[in-house]
Amino acid sequence: MDILVVQHVEADPVGILGRYLEVRGAWLHTWLVPQRSTPPHGHYDGLIVLGGSMNACEDDNFPHLIRVAELIRKFHSQGKPVLGICLGAQLIARAFGSRVYQNEVPELGFTPLFPTAAPEEPWLQDYPPGMPMMQWHFDTFELPVGAKLLLTNNACKNQAFRIGSNIYGLQFHPEVTPQTVMNWMAFKTEWIEANYPHLFEQLREQLVLHWVQSAQFTEKLANAWYDQVVTSAQTGSLLEQGSPS
Repeated sequence: MDILVVQHVEADPVGILGRYLEVRGAWLHTWLVPQRSTPPHGHYDGLIVLGGSMNACEDDNFPHLIRVAELIRKFHSQGKPVLGICLGAQLIARAFGSRVYQNEVPELGFTPLFPTAAPEEPWLQDYPPGMPMMQWHFDTFELPVGAKLLLTNNACKNQAFRIGSNIYGLQFHPEVTPQTVMNWMAFKTEWIEANYPHLFEQLREQLVLHWVQSAQFTEKLANAWYDQVVTSAQTGSLLEQGSPS
């Protein structure tokens, strides 16, 4: 299965999520935006949109965001799976007409998440209520019309959602490795240093406590999403075979 990965910044790669997908047999084709203005041409069975430091509507400074929103709508219209992470989730919300705006408080570091109900998603089966996942965001979004909320917390309500059967948005970062998280400390702003003076030490402690469980969750997520990609591709192939020539 060929999967297009939109990587907005070099500091946020597909990480351990990509490793698990490759183990299953995925071929990942990364559009690293700082190196090229348009995505690589080809046939893709699924789309992953990663995080980034920009706002989801900052088109003047990052014109590729319009193209990404178009890609999300295109994959959705074709019934192909889409997975958006952090900025990617915000871009899904934007693509479906919802507002993206600054959250009341940022989420930096591992924060607890809670399933909204008895989950239907295979990757949320047995999710321990309150299990922390890595966060690094200042913005949030209104839930798109018809979307189903899957994970939430008190700091930022919309943590994970599904649109239809093939579009998923995650506000948190399941893809990170410890090295990725530590690299992000290079992007500390004066505001972060003033308001989170011990963030580096806190992140190191949180990684020791929570990253293994986070990675186990990411493996379940990758397997379930890849199964969707395979099923979608097989269904599309059968429809093409059955169409009149």
